[in-house]
Amino acid sequence: MNARAKTSDQPSSLHFRDDEEVYASAPGRLPGVADEVFGRTDAWPADCLHRPANRARANWKCVFPADPQWNLTIRELAFAMLNPTHRALREAGLFVQIQRWSPTTVISVCRQLALLARWARREGLPADLSRWRQEDWQAFIDARALTAQPSSVRIYVDMVMYLVDLAPVLSAVTGHLEDPWPGLTSSQVADFTKAQGLTTPAIDPATWWPLLRAAWAYVDRIGPQTLERREQEAQMPPVTGAPRSNVDTMLEEWLAENAVPLSDRSRAGQSAPSPPWTVISLAVTGSNACIFSANGSGKQVAAARRAKVQAAIEQGRTVTVAPGTASQFLGVNKASSRAARGRARDGLQQALDDRVRAWLADPANLIPVHPVPFKKQPAGEPVWNVLDTYVLGHQRVDPAFGPNKTTDTLRRRELVRAVADDPARRILYVRGSELRMIRAACYIFIAALSAMRDSEVQEIRRGALTEHYGAPAVVSTQIKNEPGRPRKHWWIIEPVAQAIALIERLSWHETHVFSTLTPREHDDADTGKGFVPAIDIEHFIDTVNQNHPALGLEPIPEGPVRPHMFRKTMSIITRMEPDGEIANGLQLKHAARRSLANAVTAAYGQVDKQWAKEFNHELETAAAERLVHMLAARRGGQAVALGPGAARLHAGLDKVNTRLEARALRANTADHRLEVSLLRDEFADLHLGTINHCLWNRSTAECQNALPAAQRGNAPLLGACEPARCRNSVLTIGHAPIWQLEEKDLTERLKSKLPAVRRQLVEARLAEVRTVTTRLNELTQEGTA
Repeated sequence: MNARAKTSDQPSSLHFRDDEEVYASAPGRLPGVADEVFGRTDAWPADCLHRPANRARANWKCVFPADPQWNLTIRELAFAMLNPTHRALREAGLFVQIQRWSPTTVISVCRQLALLARWARREGLPADLSRWRQEDWQAFIDARALTAQPSSVRIYVDMVMYLVDLAPVLSAVTGHLEDPWPGLTSSQVADFTKAQGLTTPAIDPATWWPLLRAAWAYVDRIGPQTLERREQEAQMPPVTGAPRSNVDTMLEEWLAENAVPLSDRSRAGQSAPSPPWTVISLAVTGSNACIFSANGSGKQVAAARRAKVQAAIEQGRTVTVAPGTASQFLGVNKASSRAARGRARDGLQQALDDRVRAWLADPANLIPVHPVPFKKQPAGEPVWNVLDTYVLGHQRVDPAFGPNKTTDTLRRRELVRAVADDPARRILYVRGSELRMIRAACYIFIAALSAMRDSEVQEIRRGALTEHYGAPAVVSTQIKNEPGRPRKHWWIIEPVAQAIALIERLSWHETHVFSTLTPREHDDADTGKGFVPAIDIEHFIDTVNQNHPALGLEPIPEGPVRPHMFRKTMSIITRMEPDGEIANGLQLKHAARRSLANAVTAAYGQVDKQWAKEFNHELETAAAERLVHMLAARRGGQAVALGPGAARLHAGLDKVNTRLEARALRANTADHRLEVSLLRDEFADLHLGTINHCLWNRSTAECQNALPAAQRGNAPLLGACEPARCRNSVLTIGHAPIWQLEEKDLTERLKSKLPAVRRQLVEARLAEVRTVTTRLNELTQEGTA
């Protein structure tokens, strides 16, 4: 154990021994991993506990300040919170609920107390907390409120409450530590009222939709392509495939029969004795190119050949020659070798051309291209150095496509570009940054559409896809407020399951699907799982915005996007659906306190201003889409509605048709979009209903009579509508089946025995309904005429 030794001036605890294990009472102990002891004064790493996937190892420990007195106070409080049933607490009259505080909470409290200690030293306050006044505690909370939201301030108020509750086992507290805010909760102290709602912000709608579309593009299109090529590369055997594959054999045969000439003095930067590499190369290959020097991946091959020559030299199979006479000694004619080298070079280039054409002729061979601009190379440009490996193998010496842009390499590049014009012959090249984009896209999509917390998303393990009550679901671990870390189910849709399958395919980790991009050597089996999503999300947005034309995506507007905001935003959207509050309570894992869901769920899903505008816009657009076919019918002079508000509807449709006719240029697609836009503007107050539509006008709304005066005029109450009397009411052909069904039901009811009063009511209602159905039948006949 790497514990810091206690200094002589370090005070000792009056309640806890230095050799007591600090995590002895915490759930989730790892077998065979040593615990920390109370006497360690620098930090208590929680390596003996299961670490949440979203928490880095460096942050999975309690850290203590250097000040001796504050160090002891914080260690005592942390120990008491981690061991709430310790005998010292019982002897002090403290009976705390078992497992009330999780290790995550205690680690956070230690950080908050360290901040309190720094503030207290600046203010000159004593380490004995019982000597603090109420004004001192309030001053600290006021200081935190200057830079933190009310919900964050509440955390510091809770920390003060922990000190008050556990003061009897704090050695530095010599007197009675009173509650600074008697009778008030921490929420009240932090001015966190229910009316204010939760302070977790939502992602702006203008950012939300492009972000999800970009993430889905990576999950559905870009990600599978890149991972497919990555897997193909991993299976590629290291083939030589070079036209000069017998060079090494020729060299070995030459060395077996000949002595290596060495110069007797230094030349060209080489110390004596040194072999004449060019002359030996010409002797071995029959006046071919030099085989002992190369660029790129051929360096290793050339170095291996030089090593064979050096091995012969070390064995003493050498001969010393004068400078300039090596050619004569080996029988190499330099004058005639130039022409031979030229012929050999032409033959090599022809062999490379043939190799490239043969590779391109196979439709199974896909050309790797840059998915985004990279080092002055545009998106869609082939990755030439990677293509060299695909065509020539991993042991190539002379590249077919560069890096030098000679006439030969440029000719072969044009051959590749001609084939790469076909999208079916291209595949996106996988880089570490692309793998990071895929990981970020999967996280964004899963977190956004599952309403899971960051810790729950990063705890997803291989094989987590399942069914829960017959619906697709994912299994993960709930950590927050759950010391036992139970396995829970979250319902998901098929695209989310696709994202989970993709990230499982990307991850190398044995258990967790979200992990580092590459494995690392550590002494901790937990290392490698999890990552920092906030950084990857920023990288994802920046990359999409820089390369959105090449990726075929729209830019993502700037705005704050953090992991915890996905859950909030999705809860807002879900709550707008029927019974959305129930769905929120189930998906967010909020314990229900009533038949629907608790107050936390309601507050969490409360719509903010930006999303309210978004929903209103979507509702207006949906209403306008329903009116498009009526607009076409009205253009032919047909009546499309009846009821007290029919005249207003017809007048509005005629107005839109007049504006459309004024347009000089018209096309089918443009007309539809323009019609929807004009109808949305004209009927901004249209509310769609099951038995009728409402052209909302507060002054003529019959439904408002059922409301108190203070609540009238805000929105229509379609359930309290009087379709036959209200001047806002409109009935269309689409409403006919409902009215016909009611007419049938009332007719059948009159066939049974009813009290006289009840029969009169049913007959009156039937007469009213028949009036409507008769007119709807006439409207239907006009529409089919």
